[in-house]
Amino acid sequence: MTVTLRLLESTDAEAVSALLPDLGYEATAEQVARRLAALREWPDQEAFVADDGGRIVGLCHVQGVRMLNSEGYAEIQALVVSAACRGQGLGGRLVAHARDWAFARGYDRVRLRSGVQREAAHAFYEHLGFAKAKASYAFELRKDRAVGEPPATR
Repeated sequence: MTVTLRLLESTDAEAVSALLPDLGYEATAEQVARRLAALREWPDQEAFVADDGGRIVGLCHVQGVRMLNSEGYAEIQALVVSAACRGQGLGGRLVAHARDWAFARGYDRVRLRSGVQREAAHAFYEHLGFAKAKASYAFELRKDRAVGEPPATR
C-alpha cells in the first residue's frame, strides 16, 4: 500500500462522509463539503486525508486553540482510519502529521479527546505516546435554549 497524506479537498467529501460513522458521526457529502469550506475560513485549522491511489482511507482534522490563561495547544478533532486499513501504521502517520503541523505553528502540546467507552482507541493513543491528562465533562448550550432554561429531558 502506497498511501500519501494530503490536504482534504471538497471532492473528497463523499469518501469522508463514509468514514465518519467509524467515529460515531453521520454526515452527508454536502454537509462535509459545507463544513470544510467553513473550516478553511478560520485560522489554525487543517484537515488532511490518507490517500491510497485515489481511495480515501483516513482522515485527520487538527485545530489550534489559542488561550489567554495558558500557551494553548493543538487538538486533534477527528482521527479515523478505515477498518480495512487499520493496523498498518496509518493512524500513527496521521497523528505525526498533525503533531508536525502543530509544532510548526508554535504549539507545544497536542491533545485529543476520546469517548470513555473507546478503550481500544485509548490503548492506541497511549501506544503513540499520549498520556491521559485529566477527566472532564463536556457541557453544551444549544442555540434553541435560553441561558438559565433547564435542559430538555429525553
